[in-house]
Amino acid sequence: MSTTSPRIIIVDPQQKLYHLVRAAMELMERRPRLIETYNGDDALLELRAIPPDLLITSQSLHEASSGTILALMAKREMAALPVIVIGEESDPELDDETIAQSPFQYLRRPIAPEIFIRSLRIALDGPEAAPRDVAPEEIIPVPPLEYSGQVQRILFDLMRNVNAMAVILADRNGKVLGYDGAAGYVDRDLFAAALAPGFGSTIKMLPALGDQPRVLKYYDAERSTVFGLSLGLHHFVILVFDRNPPSAALGNVKRYGGAAINELLEVVGAVAFDPKPSVSHVKADTHAKRKTRTQELRAVQAQAAESKAPAEKPAMPTKPAPARPAPQPPANFDPSLLDALDSVDLAQAEALFDPDKLSESALQPTTGSRMTFDDALMQGIIGEIDE
Repeated sequence: MSTTSPRIIIVDPQQKLYHLVRAAMELMERRPRLIETYNGDDALLELRAIPPDLLITSQSLHEASSGTILALMAKREMAALPVIVIGEESDPELDDETIAQSPFQYLRRPIAPEIFIRSLRIALDGPEAAPRDVAPEEIIPVPPLEYSGQVQRILFDLMRNVNAMAVILADRNGKVLGYDGAAGYVDRDLFAAALAPGFGSTIKMLPALGDQPRVLKYYDAERSTVFGLSLGLHHFVILVFDRNPPSAALGNVKRYGGAAINELLEVVGAVAFDPKPSVSHVKADTHAKRKTRTQELRAVQAQAAESKAPAEKPAMPTKPAPARPAPQPPANFDPSLLDALDSVDLAQAEALFDPDKLSESALQPTTGSRMTFDDALMQGIIGEIDE
């Protein structure tokens, strides 16, 4: 899941939300991959094909269902998918209690740009990214870090070296960025949300701790053993062991975990220890993908694959085959010889190929003198044999 280039599905039959979302993401210094659809069925197909990072839908749709119903259907497909429903002025306004109990964000036009951007930050970066009781200038953005490539390889090797059950990468807002191992058997979001405040408060302790602090958290309980390793000031790594961890787990985490964190810090860069980073100054090992504005994603991918395929070499021109000369009649040919065919008895000719007579002649023993090898050779029955 990428924070710099999130994949966002937009559902709007009026085709108004696309430009609004694109403008807001540019103000947030993000380069999203926008997929615009015009009805709920196409949106669900795109959601099942490639899981998105966010779904934004208009409340008024052409079909019988509304945006809120589509939001509930999408949440059944992906429970952790953030959804924003945007209503028009003519749509009914929901009360505060209904909005608080809904598993999606509901906005109603006219929308102030600050409110819409705040909703996008909450959907993409978690609720801690835009708290209500904090002034906008006091919000510290989280440098984007994608769980793929070199980052994923380092963390997977760490999990294997310490014999952990699972490894989880999260940011200080409590958002899970990626995981490996048997992480499906643990509550990843709960671990990330519970450990995030402790790692996030490290920024406030810098005057007393000094620059580039290293933090190790250790939880040993009945059901599982959990280690937390800070990755700079904005991200942290969680190692989960089962109820019977190896006796040398703490020593292995210190040894291999420190080496893995050093490798990851080289990938992230100096922004890892920047107390007030800017999203535009990020060293990441991924690149943003181009925008797209069509729900026919698979067709676009197939077309791109064809464009990358090596072009066939043009066929070399072949010389035309020489024309065969027209057949010429033999010299001194007398056409009157063909007149003798009229005197041939066709009934006797047909008797030569009678199947009954042919079978009788084949069963009768041969009489007379035998054919010698030289006779067969002279008559062309057998070919010449090289000695």
